[in-house]
Amino acid sequence: MANPLKVGVVVLLILYPFLIYFGLDYFKFKASHLGLFFLALFVLRIFFTKTKSKTARWQLIFTVVIGGTLATLTWIFDSKEFLLWYPVGLSTAFFLVFTMSIIFPPTIIEQIARPRNKDFPEVAVVHTRNVTIVWATFFGLNIIVSSWTVVYGGMEVWTLYNGLLSYIIVGILIGIEILVRRRMKKNYKQKLP
Repeated sequence: MANPLKVGVVVLLILYPFLIYFGLDYFKFKASHLGLFFLALFVLRIFFTKTKSKTARWQLIFTVVIGGTLATLTWIFDSKEFLLWYPVGLSTAFFLVFTMSIIFPPTIIEQIARPRNKDFPEVAVVHTRNVTIVWATFFGLNIIVSSWTVVYGGMEVWTLYNGLLSYIIVGILIGIEILVRRRMKKNYKQKLP
């Protein structure tokens, strides 16, 4: 059973854009107070996350350092601008991890899939590499769009894209990947991740 506090921290970080938007615009919290709140969440995230995967550990470190730094700067300078860059920083961390795993295999998707599959055929290695390329491309494009929302979009556009539309795109990509994997399993009659 999952630790309720751990689940709460993860849910609050997923809701990050909405907490920023409503906290600043509706509840009129000071940016410094939100910065301190998110700093506490990032610290808790480190304590509650246990992973054996070296790549996942680096990904966690990147995201917590980026988020913690931006939250600290927000707290010190009482400026919401730092908080708005977190989705860009998060996408950058994911982009770097996924891209580096393509350059220096095994890919992150293969690392996730391999422990669950003792028989890991070459077709699965190729498939996981292609999936990793798709995700790296998504995160690269997401860096651009998220940056645009910070610089030109305003709070409503920033919240809509970073709090809803980007999650919908992630859901669509996951759905497509599941369908492709099922088709490949059927075509090759082999275990794919």
